[in-house]
Amino acid sequence: MSASEDSRAESQREIEDLEQQEAEALLRADTSALRMLWSDDLLVNSTANLIAGKAILLEMIESGRLRLQRLERRTVRLAINGDLAVATGNEASQLAGAASRYRFFGSYMNVWRKRQGAWQLIARHVGVIERKET
Repeated sequence: MSASEDSRAESQREIEDLEQQEAEALLRADTSALRMLWSDDLLVNSTANLIAGKAILLEMIESGRLRLQRLERRTVRLAINGDLAVATGNEASQLAGAASRYRFFGSYMNVWRKRQGAWQLIARHVGVIERKET
């Protein structure tokens, strides 16, 4: 393997790990971990008509308005181009509280950027494919 292929393979492993770390932090409502994983200029867009940045999302998690009791993420494709990485895949989730009677199945796209030697999530889109009552 060439040096660039080694670097790309290492970045792929890093992003695959970060994808799962970010999902687990969301599930645990671990705002300390999310503060490190999410860029200050994070932009999230979802088919639930939510467009939000890091500060709003952290406040929603800390206040309990956004709480998950289940989140499973499966990365299907990962493309890396220098300091940018795009991960796409599927998610199954279930909110906690009043909305817990629904399970959501969707697709997602996460965009990661490497800054000062560390990868951070800079953009995310979530599309709900199906909502099922449990």
